[in-house]
Amino acid sequence: GIWYLPFSFAMLVVLHDAYFYWMHRLLHHPRLFRWMHLAHHRSNNPTPWASLAFDPLEAVLEIAIVPVLVLVIPLHPTVLLAFATWALAWNVIGHLGYELFPGGWVDHPVLRWLNTSTHHNLHHRYSKGNYGLYFNWWDRWMDTNHPDYERTFRELTSG
Repeated sequence: GIWYLPFSFAMLVVLHDAYFYWMHRLLHHPRLFRWMHLAHHRSNNPTPWASLAFDPLEAVLEIAIVPVLVLVIPLHPTVLLAFATWALAWNVIGHLGYELFPGGWVDHPVLRWLNTSTHHNLHHRYSKGNYGLYFNWWDRWMDTNHPDYERTFRELTSG
């Protein structure tokens, strides 16, 4: 029914986020980083263009879960289009180099789980931690959130 569309979209986002976290973390392994992920990290203070700057093999690996999910989960073409739009938009937001979200975001009981530009900017600055794409629950659960994430966000949004 009609509820399957938002449910399948949410399921796709959550599953892709989990896959992305672990794939991204794997790409930071020293043997893989220089080979596949270094080009993306050449920008320490990223711009939206950095969201599209990566090795072709990295691109294939990071999206490889989607065709698998399409084979396992019935997905309406509209859901796939919405997901592709969401993924691109969230990737661009993560690479803005500017904090888009308002102060208090990281203190809100629900919104604090959504990643911010600051979250990913710290990842680019230090090239470790903050591996999540849409959410930061994996970073929180695996203790890979940058220790100064919330403080940095508050400083950037306090003015």
